[in-house]
Amino acid sequence: MSVKPATTPDGYCTNTAPVPGTIRAVNAKNTGPKYFHLHGRSYAGCPCGRTSIGVTERDNLRRHKPPQE
Repeated sequence: MSVKPATTPDGYCTNTAPVPGTIRAVNAKNTGPKYFHLHGRSYAGCPCGRTSIGVTERDNLRRHKPPQE
C-alpha cells in the first residue's frame, strides 16, 4: 500500500518527482502535422495514481490533480 502525496487547498498534487521507471517519450514524428506537438514529449506517472503526466526539462512533473476516487 503506497502513501499518496499531499494536495494543496485547491486540489493539486504537491509531488513533483516522477515514479522511477515510468518516464517514457512519445514518438509521434511520423504521424503527420496534426500530432506533431507530441514529438519528443516525455510523460511519467505519479504516486498519487495519475499516469501520463507531462515531464519538464528538469525531470519534474507538471502541475496536476490526483484522479478522482
